[in-house]
Amino acid sequence: MFVGRVSRWAPGTGRDHYGTLYARTLGSGPPIVLLHGLVGSSRYWGSAYDQLGADHQLVVPDLLGFGRSPKPAAGFTPDRHVDAVVAVLDELGATGPAVIGAHSAGSVLALRLAARHPDRVRAVVAFGPPLYPDPVSARAHLAAMGPMAKLFALPGPIAATACAWVCNHRPLAARMAVLALPRLPAPIAADSVEHTWASYTGTLTDVILAAEATSWLPDIEAPVLLVAGTDDPVIDHAYLAQLEATALVRVERWSGNHHLPLRRPQACVDLVRRQPRFSAPRRGGHR
Repeated sequence: MFVGRVSRWAPGTGRDHYGTLYARTLGSGPPIVLLHGLVGSSRYWGSAYDQLGADHQLVVPDLLGFGRSPKPAAGFTPDRHVDAVVAVLDELGATGPAVIGAHSAGSVLALRLAARHPDRVRAVVAFGPPLYPDPVSARAHLAAMGPMAKLFALPGPIAATACAWVCNHRPLAARMAVLALPRLPAPIAADSVEHTWASYTGTLTDVILAAEATSWLPDIEAPVLLVAGTDDPVIDHAYLAQLEATALVRVERWSGNHHLPLRRPQACVDLVRRQPRFSAPRRGGHR
């Protein structure tokens, strides 16, 4: 996981909610939801994002099977993840459509949420979205992250063995992750082991490698903004250009890699905050 230099980071503040999912929540008003990526947690969105709670209800969950959220034995499809996020919003009494800010795998879930629940989403802002035309392209782009990705980021016997060891030695694995990922803030690195083999491989296979997300775009009424780092190996830049040409999404290209929310938090905050309070259907969108 290449991050590069990370801007000053501190843990986010707010209230802890333990329900269908764990979530950090702050403020009141129209909701803003921030979704983390694969092997991430709510801690990914640090204190810089607390600004969004000044005039909104900020909800930052740990996705199902990750961080401090429940870890069922199976069932990590996009719809299962979305159902859990919607349940948390209901538990917290979030009213009105939300702006969904998302990173990496969370971007796919944001699109699924917008497609299934158009009344709950007023805009999607996706950073580093892993959108691909087919599963072959999806695997190729994840493998392009380097030889370690081929061993650990893609399903296989080595990844399964490593994940089993992590589950049996989680405190030690967390300390090792901090040492192995020195460019990441220590709490974020430690949380990278807070999952199970089922939650990891299920989410990777059904959410990312299935490469189904772009088939949902015609059903999304809210505006969709995709933000791609120019040096992000996870992004299929040519495919994003094709999607942009359909007018179903807008694309912004920023200097940086896959971890724009860590490297450029204020720019990400400003972009999420600028999304319209009310949105009209996009050109080409339909129910």
